[in-house]
Amino acid sequence: MNNKIKIIRVPVPTPTLWPNTTTNSYLIGNEQESLLVDAGYDRPETKEELEKAIKENKLAKPDKIVLTHSHPDHAPGVRRLADWSPLVYCHKNEKEEIKKAISPMDHLAFLEEGDILAVAGVKITIIHGPGHTSGQLNLYIPSAEILIAGDNIVAEGTTWIGAPDGDMRDYLDTLHRLKQLKLKKIGPGHGEWVLSPYEQIDFVINRRLQREKQIKSFLEEKGSLTSTQLTEMIYENTIHPSVFDVARRTTEAHLAKLMKEGLVSQKDSVYSLNS
Repeated sequence: MNNKIKIIRVPVPTPTLWPNTTTNSYLIGNEQESLLVDAGYDRPETKEELEKAIKENKLAKPDKIVLTHSHPDHAPGVRRLADWSPLVYCHKNEKEEIKKAISPMDHLAFLEEGDILAVAGVKITIIHGPGHTSGQLNLYIPSAEILIAGDNIVAEGTTWIGAPDGDMRDYLDTLHRLKQLKLKKIGPGHGEWVLSPYEQIDFVINRRLQREKQIKSFLEEKGSLTSTQLTEMIYENTIHPSVFDVARRTTEAHLAKLMKEGLVSQKDSVYSLNS
């Protein structure tokens, strides 16, 4: 790792999706300058955990916060950090959602694919990696060969993709792009550092392709099914009831991809394979 900066994972307690109980924030910097990636949920513990990590690691208080996306377990914690007077960055596709998430704070700046942020003299490349959301941002630190992935990668299992602004085809494209980076490890949106980055990316790609194959197979076998029926058949009571809704939305994202590709049709709430 570049000896000028530290990259610290800070798991912040959040009411996120089972089995996770924390969302990762990341502190990047040194005693002179630092940046925060994601701010967790709007809870007192957010500030407590972050300020404890800043003190323990002898880091400057961040004057910039990059929000990977607008979801409530990643963005609204910014409200707790108002006294830092930070400049908050996001992708323009999520401008309105981020504004709502961090209101009454409203000082936003926007990052695009290929933008460079410099922190303590170290360059961080911005990657716009849509799929989980339309404006999902990732941060790549070439000198350390580290990717901060937001929810594009989670340490255990796979992230959900779906309405209102998730897109399965975009997500798979993003994963293939991330595989091209030179990586030693990935900082996921949830869970421990991913120390086998390429294996984890391949695992997610293969899981998504496997699900797509299952959907086509069930439709071929049964003729026509709703997204709820498909989700019940895919998971067969193996998932926690609290995540069934996002599993169904992920199934619908697969179906939307298959419809765009001309392989599946929808009539009312029922899907069938095109002959």
